[in-house]
Order: sequence, then C-alpha cells, then structure tokens
Amino acid sequence: MERPRFSNYYAVRVTGGQEINVALMIEERIKTNNIKEVYSIIVPPNVKGYVILEATGPHVVKLVSQGIRHVRGFAQGLVQKDDIIKFISKTTIAPAYKVGDMVEVTSGPFRGMQAQVVRIDSAKNEVVLNILESSFPLQVTVPIDQVKPVKK
Repeated sequence: MERPRFSNYYAVRVTGGQEINVALMIEERIKTNNIKEVYSIIVPPNVKGYVILEATGPHVVKLVSQGIRHVRGFAQGLVQKDDIIKFISKTTIAPAYKVGDMVEVTSGPFRGMQAQVVRIDSAKNEVVLNILESSFPLQVTVPIDQVKPVKK
C-alpha cells in the first residue's frame, strides 16, 4: 500500500535566464540519485529567476539543488498552490466574437482587410472569416488574436 503523498511548493532562486538549465540539472540529479521525494519541477513562464519544486520538505529541496551552478539560494516560506495555478494555467482574454461580426485582420497576408466572422472554433482559438474586400468569395481561417473588431 502506497502512503498518501504530502508535499509543498518551494521556490529556488536562480540566475535570471538560467531557469530551464537549472531545472534540467535538478532533474538529472533526482534521476541519478533516485530521489522519490520531489514530485515536480516548475519553471513558471514570465517569472524570471525562480524555479519551483514540489517536494516533501525543504531538506529535500536543499539536497537536490545544493552545489548546482546558477542556484542563488532559497526563497523563504512556501509558495501557495493558488499562485502555482495562476502561473501555469492558460487564460485567454480574447474579445468574444459572434457569427456575423465585422472585424479587421491585424496580421498575416490579409492584414488591414475587412472581414465578417463566419464560424468560431474556440477549441483551436481560430475564427473562419469571409474576406469582404476580395472580388470573389474567400473564406480564410486565422488565429483569433489576429483579428480586432471594427469600430462602428
């Protein structure tokens, strides 16, 4: 029977820009020494200078990161799980379009052209547009972040 896993999140300070390298070196040390007390290594995007380890205690974090190049120390205290979720969850703050809305393409080969929304694929974050400035009916699929609503 496996015991229930108890873990906390600990932040390791590293040289800015070296987060991925440090994470890979820590991973290698964990595999080499067969350490089972570290459950995950998180390199949060948009957060420079920190690698977050999910481990059973600070002694384990010190064990796996001590002596590794570019490790600058340990942040005091624990990192809250809510903060981790904010780092790693993907949130899209794209304007909500409806079928029939008038938009302008902001990049790509159709940049600057007016179009009408035909279909929205929210799973892929894409919209199918009917280009209005074309001399023949032309439907194109573009990422949703490459269109903006036309001011009326």
